[in-house]
Amino acid sequence: MSASAFRQLRFYVPYGWKLAVLRRSDPVIYGLAITDRCNLSCEGCRVSNTGRPDMSWRQITGAMRRAFAGGCRDIYLSGGEPTLWRDGTRSMEDIIVEARRLGFFHVHVYTNGLQGLETSADMVWVSMDGLPGTFETRRGPCFDQVERAVRAGAHPRVAVIYTVDRHTAAGIGPFLRWVRDTAFPVTGVMFYFHTPYYGRDDLFLSAPERAPFIDELLRHIRDGLPVLNSRSGLRALRSNTWARPMGFARVADVDGEWVCCRASAAPGNVCADCGYAACTELVMAQRLRPSAVLNLLRYW
Repeated sequence: MSASAFRQLRFYVPYGWKLAVLRRSDPVIYGLAITDRCNLSCEGCRVSNTGRPDMSWRQITGAMRRAFAGGCRDIYLSGGEPTLWRDGTRSMEDIIVEARRLGFFHVHVYTNGLQGLETSADMVWVSMDGLPGTFETRRGPCFDQVERAVRAGAHPRVAVIYTVDRHTAAGIGPFLRWVRDTAFPVTGVMFYFHTPYYGRDDLFLSAPERAPFIDELLRHIRDGLPVLNSRSGLRALRSNTWARPMGFARVADVDGEWVCCRASAAPGNVCADCGYAACTELVMAQRLRPSAVLNLLRYW
């Protein structure tokens, strides 16, 4: 066993006991929204190109040190588009190197893929919401560019985030079959549902409207299509009874830090309409649901 694997084992075994048995939600996952700048203007997004400044290198490193001291060992970088972040000569890659130097076990990046996937992060999550004809309704006419970036093979561990909304829902099955039939080089596809962070809009699907699409995803899992959501995570999302916000996750941006999600500062009870399926996966893993635990090992 490597020294790194041994350190992780020493941390995760007692943490898992506290989380699953004692129900203690100590912080372990930390997110940094390092910039609001983005090279897309996706429909439904309210956190890109707001005019707010990037987080500075000093803010980022300070936040990471505090998070690590507070128990966090897994970190993700998002935006905006995090690959656009700069502070002088420093880029996103410097943040990843510093996170590892501090002792974080895993570093994930969420990107639209337009800048390429050349990074030393442990996992890259690329946003793709359907095939051409569906993809454009949310992200614009750049499907081919994103596909080329993934197929270039610049990173060994890539997964897709597909956000389901009123315009993209019909494309779920065709996209999954395309991923399988074209040997698209990804670990799989994680499906989120559009969350109305700043009020319900035309993209939003209510719980009854989401249900048939969640049932569709469960059928696709049975058929062996590359869905990264677990059965238990999808069922929790369908029933809408899972616990939130998650105490074991924190996220920070240039304005401060929040539990679970930056939308906690938004008006209304956003948690009630949350479609951030990664949350249900983590909550079900905390409850030791086998499908969620096994799926977590595929991408964490």
